Amino acid sequence: MTVLFADLVGYAALTERLDPEQVKRMIDGAFEALQADINAFGGRVDKILGDGILAMFGAPVAHEDDPDRAIRTALQMHHSLERFSRTHADLDGALHLRIGVNTGEVLVGSIVGTDGYTAMGDVVNVASRLQSLAPPGGIYIGDATAMLASDDIVREAIEGVVVRGREQTERVWNVLGRRRPAIRSGNRHQVPFVGRATQRELLQSVMTMVANGRSATVSVTGEAGAGKTRLVSELLDDFPSREVTIFAGVCAPYGESNVWTPIASALFRRLDLDATMSQARLREVTRERAVSRYGFFTDDPSLDHFVEAVLHLSGYPSVLDDMSPIESRETLFRLIVEGLRRRSRQGPVVLWLDDLQWADPLLIELLHRLTRSLVDRPFLLITAQRDDASADWPPTSDHPITIRMPIDPLTRAEADELLAEVFDGELGLGLGEQLYERSGGNALFLTELAVLSREQPDSTELPGSLRALIAARLDRLDHGPRAVLDNAAVLGASGPIASLHEFADALGQSYDPAFLHGLEDDGLLELDDDRWHFRSDVVREVAYGMLTKLVRARRHAGVASVMIGQPMAPIELVAHHAATSAELVGEIGPVEGVMPNIKDHAVQLLLKAVRRSLDVGAFSQASRHATRALELGPDSDAVGRELLLFRAESAVGRREPNAGRADAEQSLEASVAAGDEHHEGKARRFLGQIAQMSGNLTEARRELSRSVDIFRELGDDIELAASLRERGFSEVFGGSLADADWLLGEAEALSEQLNDRRGRAWVRQHQAWVAFLSGDLELAEKRLLLASGEFSELGDRSGSNWATGLLAYIRFFTMHFDEAEALAHAVRGEGLELGERWSPAMMDSLLASIRLWTGNFVEAERLSRRALVEFRSLDDKFGLVQALAPRNRALVALGRDEEAERGIEEVLSLGDAFGDLAFSVSAAAGAAVHLGLADRAVVMSELAVERMSVMGANAAEISTTYALALCQVGREEEALALFETIEVDFPYAHAVRALAAAISGDDVSPLIDAAEVWSITGSSYLDRAIADVAAAAVEVRTGDVLGADHRLSRTATLVTEVGDQVAMNLVAQVRAALLSSDDGSDRFPESELRVGWRRVVTGLAGRTAHPVS
Repeated sequence: MTVLFADLVGYAALTERLDPEQVKRMIDGAFEALQADINAFGGRVDKILGDGILAMFGAPVAHEDDPDRAIRTALQMHHSLERFSRTHADLDGALHLRIGVNTGEVLVGSIVGTDGYTAMGDVVNVASRLQSLAPPGGIYIGDATAMLASDDIVREAIEGVVVRGREQTERVWNVLGRRRPAIRSGNRHQVPFVGRATQRELLQSVMTMVANGRSATVSVTGEAGAGKTRLVSELLDDFPSREVTIFAGVCAPYGESNVWTPIASALFRRLDLDATMSQARLREVTRERAVSRYGFFTDDPSLDHFVEAVLHLSGYPSVLDDMSPIESRETLFRLIVEGLRRRSRQGPVVLWLDDLQWADPLLIELLHRLTRSLVDRPFLLITAQRDDASADWPPTSDHPITIRMPIDPLTRAEADELLAEVFDGELGLGLGEQLYERSGGNALFLTELAVLSREQPDSTELPGSLRALIAARLDRLDHGPRAVLDNAAVLGASGPIASLHEFADALGQSYDPAFLHGLEDDGLLELDDDRWHFRSDVVREVAYGMLTKLVRARRHAGVASVMIGQPMAPIELVAHHAATSAELVGEIGPVEGVMPNIKDHAVQLLLKAVRRSLDVGAFSQASRHATRALELGPDSDAVGRELLLFRAESAVGRREPNAGRADAEQSLEASVAAGDEHHEGKARRFLGQIAQMSGNLTEARRELSRSVDIFRELGDDIELAASLRERGFSEVFGGSLADADWLLGEAEALSEQLNDRRGRAWVRQHQAWVAFLSGDLELAEKRLLLASGEFSELGDRSGSNWATGLLAYIRFFTMHFDEAEALAHAVRGEGLELGERWSPAMMDSLLASIRLWTGNFVEAERLSRRALVEFRSLDDKFGLVQALAPRNRALVALGRDEEAERGIEEVLSLGDAFGDLAFSVSAAAGAAVHLGLADRAVVMSELAVERMSVMGANAAEISTTYALALCQVGREEEALALFETIEVDFPYAHAVRALAAAISGDDVSPLIDAAEVWSITGSSYLDRAIADVAAAAVEVRTGDVLGADHRLSRTATLVTEVGDQVAMNLVAQVRAALLSSDDGSDRFPESELRVGWRRVVTGLAGRTAHPVS
């Protein structure tokens, strides 16, 4: 609304020299003329304040050009007062006006005990201040008014002057006058879709590819009103396949809907489910339609899972409620993928989601999964979002077809085409330019402006704001349609048509389907089968903003009350409406028609919503619900502590340790003070998890152990099992493997006692990790097979896949590379099918290690780089180390030393985040010794051996790396001593022992170890190269020069074939040192090797060879 504040200047001087009655008659006459001006321009006099006057423009009925009307009124008031003064000689030019005009949100209405209709708020106060700043005869306007005024108003900013109110600070503008606009005309007809030729051609091509069996993702972006929805809708109407199935959904603003609502409504609307169905009926109908419409077989086990997912998303109890949040989320993702995959067997499938800027991060995660899991199906995912949205979308992964389609403002040519259609070619001179400039090329805005100008050809002004335009249109609606639209604004961005009828009945309003169709004809709502949605979220925002807080509070409370009685109503939506009502009551005080205890009622509903969100893994939404409940103020300290813990749990799930720590510590302090051991135990568990994430094993042990003790004393087996699992997990990476095994054993026993088969399977999976890290690969495999069997019986594909993934690593470490590769590809494929990200990336790391082992460094680098992209996206530090380990070795082999050294530093920095975790240091040491960074490799490998020993892990491989590093610094005797502490039963150990022995002067054992290396089928090229240079040195010393020559030739061929630059240089320099000609013509450039390897060459050559520095 726009407020005008005018004050008479010279009034006091008149009272000093004229008779009071004479002054009164003159002032009454002047005010009568000024009020006539206000009324003539559609304003309303709010009140007369002595020698001042306050007027409103936009209430009770808004106009699209209220700022212009107020300014034009102010200009006219100056003229009227000047004319009045000329007709009253006694005034002698003594009276002038100072006028201030301001625009913004204002509360208007009648005050109890009066007949007055008045305006209140900061906007009024700022208008008063503008008036006081203005000179006599001047008009000062605020920044908002200046921005909304048409170009016909001539104004200039006053530099260095601002006016401050309670809620806003305005620049000040001086109004200089007004230009005369041109005359406009037009004729009414439906506005067609024009322009966007490039985008239409591109999207049509993508649809053709999908119709031919390809998969694609299209992200349409642009500002509100740019035409994103219209573009996609127009093109989908002409999809080049009759068999296409189109699922469409729309995202609502945060907090207004279940996180799954957009995808659930899109996927399940075709099941024609009725919100009034009982649980039994819903189950029956879902089963029947899943068979007939999604291609399930009646005896397919997946059918039961699909039905349970529908029940879960619909708010009914289901088997998913018994799963952990992560498992529940993964199961839902898998079933949605499965439903779309089955549907795609019948023809192309399109999933079209609008307003993605409102999407919960969990929904974005699901979309990423769909793009990966359905990459081999005729599946088109189209999204539309504002171009300033912060969502991580579209995907940046290696999806074959991902299109980013920005919708820019209309060009002038496209705008002229649209205007020509609107006006049937009869566009007034200059009007097209003015409309285009005012609209900024926004398609919706331009359309609205053009239609308004066409329908009101005598209007001399145009609106300067889409919001003002929509507000004006809303105020012109009849009472019935306006009530329906207001109710829709309270309900949200979209919903079933039946909800509007129910809402009207609950409020005692009349309802006619014609109201809804009239709103569709007016372009405010769009109807699709049995649902409605706002044509633009701006329409909804304006409609909602025009309701008073009292009305909003009543209607939100009413919606919550009705929805509670609907069995399929999402608890998140019920809680949102109740909480909104409670928040409004908190602002304005008790409201008649809203229960007095609405705040406590809302908090309880939010608690249920939090639990529901955690059950499905919607951690961000759970955090928002908990925050909202905390801000409302829980009815007890215990509820407050519970909410803090829920929010901490959400932060842990999102891997945001700082936020989680603050809430957990606050809850812990309050729990201890209140003697609340249950909440204390949970708080300590979360703090332990956060400490483990941050690499503080000492703190993790302390807090998790205390949590275990508390729940053991309380006899709470459910919470005890959870704390034991976390306590055991904290030991698996960086702690004591013996302690981990013991703790997980107790967790396993509790799972047996509680008949928790899934929990028991996961415990066995973790126990397999303990055995694997301990070097007992046979026991690890046994535990994995038990876990995998349990998962398979439960139909848990994800759990089974995780077990198979670890089994693939075991096959790799036992040098069964073909089996390892087959398992890795199977796990990766299954992971993609399930929509997982972690397991495919981990299998890429394993495949990179296999490629590295067999000498395919380019492919090893590519696979590890692909894994790195995914792990960086997941912010998974452990995964990053897993991917960097083979990548750094591949970079060394490829001769990309600088990149390798940067990679080594990154691995070490990642290791710092995990305290005593040995793997990162081991990985860095392996790359460093390969490169020949001898001194650093000694330090790192020695530290890794120490950490492995403390953990109780098998240190054979890192001890071998340590021995190789010792050889590179000339400490070969210490290297040999190391082999007395480990079992030398793998080729790497045989090769390095041969090297150390050869350098120390042993002329027997190096030949035996070298032969052993070559006899092992799985030995790597580098194992063989190290063994052969050692054996060749012995052969030269013992006089078998021809044998050494043959051996080094064989090895040179091997390393040249694979292309390891370090190995090639090493073999060449050893050959030059052992077998060089007298003139040294075949010597290899010494600079090609780092100092560690040069020392090795010198050690092997001894006194009989050319010195190597």
